[in-house]
Amino acid sequence: MSIRPAYLVDSDVLIWCLRNRPTPIAMLQALAAEGPLACSVLTVSEILRMVRDQDREKTERLLDSLILLPVGVAEAKLAALLIRGCGRDRGPGFVDCHIAATAILRRLPLVTYNRKDYLATGVDLLDTSLWNPENH
Repeated sequence: MSIRPAYLVDSDVLIWCLRNRPTPIAMLQALAAEGPLACSVLTVSEILRMVRDQDREKTERLLDSLILLPVGVAEAKLAALLIRGCGRDRGPGFVDCHIAATAILRRLPLVTYNRKDYLATGVDLLDTSLWNPENH
């Protein structure tokens, strides 16, 4: 039996947490109280390709605390449709379409600060711009 995550977290939110920004940290803590958090394996790749050696252990701990969701054939097929439907020049990028497809197929809200990158995909977005620790 697998555990169903409550949210899919994008790399930008995790990066801000790794940079010790209080609001994203508080937001993820509050969201984690609602259920487990997940990220795409592509998010893992995005983050680890940029990590500095001195931050690797902290980064690995954060990533290990999440449910890591694979990208399979279904996600790849939907991502291709999203890329074609959004237009290559004005739509979200290759990785973002795969992350959106993962969220859509698993019916998970996507937690991101890059709303504009995902709007055209139709993915359910958590409005992080309005998130405030006092009113959540």
